[in-house]
Amino acid sequence: MPTVTLTPIGPDDDTLRAAVVRLAPTPAQEVWASRAELTLPAADTDPDRTRFAVLDGDQAIGFGVLDRAGYLDELVDAPARAVLLRAFYLDVTAQGGGRGTAAASAVPVLAGALFDDVELVVLTVNVANPVAVAAYRRAGFTDTGTRYLGGDAGPQHLLTAIVPHHPP
Repeated sequence: MPTVTLTPIGPDDDTLRAAVVRLAPTPAQEVWASRAELTLPAADTDPDRTRFAVLDGDQAIGFGVLDRAGYLDELVDAPARAVLLRAFYLDVTAQGGGRGTAAASAVPVLAGALFDDVELVVLTVNVANPVAVAAYRRAGFTDTGTRYLGGDAGPQHLLTAIVPHHPP
Protein backbone atom coordinates (compact mmCIF):
# COMPACT_ATOMS: atom_id res chain seq x y z
CA MET A 1 0.00 0.00 0.00
CA PRO A 2 1.35 3.46 -0.85
CA THR A 3 2.55 5.75 1.91
CA VAL A 4 0.32 8.76 2.28
CA THR A 5 -0.14 11.08 5.24
CA LEU A 6 -2.99 13.26 6.41
CA THR A 7 -2.38 16.69 7.88
CA PRO A 8 -4.82 19.25 9.29
CA ILE A 9 -5.10 22.50 7.35
CA GLY A 10 -4.88 25.57 9.55
CA PRO A 11 -6.43 28.94 8.72
CA ASP A 12 -3.00 30.45 8.01
CA ASP A 13 -1.59 27.58 5.96
CA ASP A 14 -1.84 29.47 2.68
CA THR A 15 0.39 27.15 0.65
CA LEU A 16 -1.48 23.97 1.59
CA ARG A 17 -4.86 25.69 1.22
CA ALA A 18 -3.96 26.82 -2.30
CA ALA A 19 -2.75 23.33 -3.19
CA VAL A 20 -5.96 21.55 -2.13
CA VAL A 21 -8.16 24.15 -3.84
CA ARG A 22 -6.49 23.21 -7.15
CA LEU A 23 -7.45 19.53 -6.70
CA ALA A 24 -10.54 17.94 -8.22
CA PRO A 25 -12.07 14.48 -8.32
CA THR A 26 -13.51 13.17 -11.57
CA PRO A 27 -16.56 15.11 -12.75
CA ALA A 28 -18.80 12.16 -11.84
CA GLN A 29 -17.36 12.07 -8.30
CA GLU A 30 -17.99 15.80 -7.75
CA VAL A 31 -21.68 15.01 -7.24
CA TRP A 32 -20.67 13.11 -4.08
CA ALA A 33 -17.55 14.87 -2.79
CA SER A 34 -17.71 18.36 -4.28
CA ARG A 35 -14.38 20.22 -4.44
CA ALA A 36 -12.20 21.87 -1.82
CA GLU A 37 -12.69 25.23 -3.50
CA LEU A 38 -16.31 25.00 -2.23
CA THR A 39 -16.06 22.83 0.88
CA LEU A 40 -12.92 24.40 2.39
CA PRO A 41 -14.48 27.87 2.86
CA ALA A 42 -17.63 26.28 4.32
CA ALA A 43 -15.52 24.25 6.75
CA ASP A 44 -13.56 27.37 7.72
CA THR A 45 -16.71 28.96 9.10
CA ASP A 46 -17.84 25.91 11.09
CA PRO A 47 -16.02 25.25 14.41
CA ASP A 48 -17.18 21.61 14.34
CA ARG A 49 -15.22 20.90 11.15
CA THR A 50 -11.53 20.09 10.81
CA ARG A 51 -10.05 20.35 7.33
CA PHE A 52 -7.22 18.07 6.24
CA ALA A 53 -5.03 17.41 3.24
CA VAL A 54 -3.94 14.05 1.90
CA LEU A 55 -0.24 14.20 1.08
CA ASP A 56 1.99 12.00 -1.02
CA GLY A 57 5.38 13.13 0.20
CA ASP A 58 5.01 16.90 0.32
CA GLN A 59 2.48 17.08 -2.52
CA ALA A 60 -1.21 17.53 -1.78
CA ILE A 61 -3.23 14.85 -3.58
CA GLY A 62 -6.52 14.96 -1.69
CA PHE A 63 -8.79 16.70 0.75
CA GLY A 64 -11.32 15.89 3.43
CA VAL A 65 -13.25 17.21 6.41
CA LEU A 66 -13.88 15.66 9.81
CA ASP A 67 -17.17 16.98 11.18
CA ARG A 68 -18.18 16.65 14.86
CA ALA A 69 -21.81 17.61 14.14
CA GLY A 70 -23.23 17.49 10.62
CA TYR A 71 -25.95 14.86 10.43
CA LEU A 72 -24.29 12.43 12.87
CA ASP A 73 -27.45 12.38 14.98
CA GLU A 74 -29.24 10.80 11.99
CA LEU A 75 -26.55 8.12 11.59
CA VAL A 76 -25.43 6.84 14.99
CA ASP A 77 -26.82 6.38 18.49
CA ALA A 78 -23.95 8.24 20.18
CA PRO A 79 -23.09 11.23 17.93
CA ALA A 80 -20.94 12.85 20.64
CA ARG A 81 -18.51 9.90 20.35
CA ALA A 82 -18.33 9.97 16.55
CA VAL A 83 -16.92 12.09 13.77
CA LEU A 84 -18.26 12.30 10.23
CA LEU A 85 -15.92 12.07 7.25
CA ARG A 86 -17.15 14.42 4.53
CA ALA A 87 -15.98 15.97 1.27
CA PHE A 88 -13.22 13.34 1.01
CA TYR A 89 -11.58 12.77 -2.35
CA LEU A 90 -8.32 12.36 -4.18
CA ASP A 91 -7.40 14.42 -7.19
CA VAL A 92 -8.19 12.63 -10.44
CA THR A 93 -4.45 12.36 -11.18
CA ALA A 94 -3.80 10.57 -7.85
CA GLN A 95 -6.54 7.96 -8.14
CA GLY A 96 -5.62 4.33 -8.63
CA GLY A 97 -2.67 2.51 -7.22
CA GLY A 98 -4.09 2.27 -3.69
CA ARG A 99 -3.58 5.85 -2.53
CA GLY A 100 -7.29 6.32 -1.77
CA THR A 101 -7.39 3.16 0.32
CA ALA A 102 -4.21 4.20 2.15
CA ALA A 103 -5.63 7.66 2.82
CA ALA A 104 -8.95 6.26 4.04
CA SER A 105 -7.16 3.86 6.39
CA ALA A 106 -5.32 6.84 7.91
CA VAL A 107 -8.55 8.75 8.69
CA PRO A 108 -9.35 6.89 11.96
CA VAL A 109 -5.76 7.46 13.12
CA LEU A 110 -6.07 11.18 12.38
CA ALA A 111 -9.42 11.30 14.20
CA GLY A 112 -7.83 9.65 17.24
CA ALA A 113 -4.98 12.15 17.24
CA LEU A 114 -7.35 15.12 17.01
CA PHE A 115 -10.20 14.06 19.29
CA ASP A 116 -9.75 12.23 22.62
CA ASP A 117 -13.47 11.49 22.94
CA VAL A 118 -14.13 10.09 19.45
CA GLU A 119 -14.53 6.33 19.12
CA LEU A 120 -15.98 6.00 15.63
CA VAL A 121 -15.46 7.49 12.16
CA VAL A 122 -18.70 7.51 10.21
CA LEU A 123 -19.21 8.15 6.51
CA THR A 124 -21.84 7.71 3.87
CA VAL A 125 -21.16 6.58 0.30
CA ASN A 126 -23.67 6.74 -2.49
CA VAL A 127 -24.93 3.31 -3.57
CA ALA A 128 -24.03 4.31 -7.14
CA ASN A 129 -20.34 4.54 -6.13
CA PRO A 130 -19.23 0.90 -5.63
CA VAL A 131 -15.56 1.77 -6.27
CA ALA A 132 -15.53 4.03 -3.19
CA VAL A 133 -17.37 1.44 -1.09
CA ALA A 134 -14.75 -1.17 -2.01
CA ALA A 135 -11.88 1.23 -1.23
CA TYR A 136 -13.32 2.09 2.18
CA ARG A 137 -13.84 -1.59 2.98
CA ARG A 138 -10.21 -2.35 2.01
CA ALA A 139 -9.22 0.52 4.32
CA GLY A 140 -10.93 -1.15 7.30
CA PHE A 141 -14.35 0.47 7.24
CA THR A 142 -17.37 -1.75 7.83
CA ASP A 143 -20.60 -1.42 5.89
CA THR A 144 -23.28 -1.39 8.60
CA GLY A 145 -25.99 -2.55 6.19
CA THR A 146 -27.96 0.62 6.95
CA ARG A 147 -28.87 2.98 4.13
CA TYR A 148 -28.96 6.72 4.70
CA LEU A 149 -31.77 8.21 2.64
CA GLY A 150 -31.38 11.89 3.52
CA GLY A 151 -28.72 12.81 0.97
CA ASP A 152 -29.30 14.97 -2.08
CA ALA A 153 -27.76 12.44 -4.49
CA GLY A 154 -29.78 9.36 -3.50
CA PRO A 155 -29.40 6.44 -1.07
CA GLN A 156 -26.07 5.92 0.64
CA HIS A 157 -24.26 3.12 2.43
CA LEU A 158 -23.38 3.84 6.06
CA LEU A 159 -19.81 2.78 6.88
CA THR A 160 -17.90 3.01 10.15
CA ALA A 161 -14.38 2.47 11.47
CA ILE A 162 -13.10 2.25 15.03
CA VAL A 163 -10.78 5.07 16.11
CA PRO A 164 -7.53 3.83 17.66
CA HIS A 165 -6.40 5.61 20.79
CA HIS A 166 -2.94 5.22 22.18
CA PRO A 167 -2.12 6.00 25.80
CA PRO A 168 0.31 8.91 26.26
